[in-house]
Amino acid sequence: MIGDWQASIAHADMADWGTVAAYFLAAILCWRAERHARLQRSSREKIFWRSTAIFFVLLGFNELLDLQTLLTMIGRAHAKANGWYPDHRRIQYLFIVALAIGALCLGAALLWLTRRLHYSVRLALGGLVFIGLFILLRAASFHHLYEILGRGAADFPLGWIQEMAGILLVAAAALLYRPER
Repeated sequence: MIGDWQASIAHADMADWGTVAAYFLAAILCWRAERHARLQRSSREKIFWRSTAIFFVLLGFNELLDLQTLLTMIGRAHAKANGWYPDHRRIQYLFIVALAIGALCLGAALLWLTRRLHYSVRLALGGLVFIGLFILLRAASFHHLYEILGRGAADFPLGWIQEMAGILLVAAAALLYRPER
């Protein structure tokens, strides 16, 4: 089963390449924002923008390598090998509920921790939470979720639009970032 996995770069379509380009462009903009924060000696903002840039580069490569599918296959193989695969729907449901609660709590905590930082950091944080939740839900491998996310134009499904919205939100926030002197 795991032997069936292959990197999706050979099968990448326009949506995949568009997403990769968007991740890398947003990463460049985050590096630019990090440089502005460094010049202003804002260490927390510098760390935020640098971490976001690195995260986006990794997500760009993941878009082409399709590592979440490999992770899903490993989880499925583990569930079958250990005898709990018949209960996988209930476990997936609990996983999604836990993810939603965790994302809400993490988002609220991060918004509170960044309350004194530049407004664009908080805007980017909203985009990151949106992307993170979207990626984790997609990785949960709910078949009906795939059906919803796969709707839309063949080359640009609804899931692509949702992911792109989060990327563009972070990119816009990085463009807006200009700390006061």
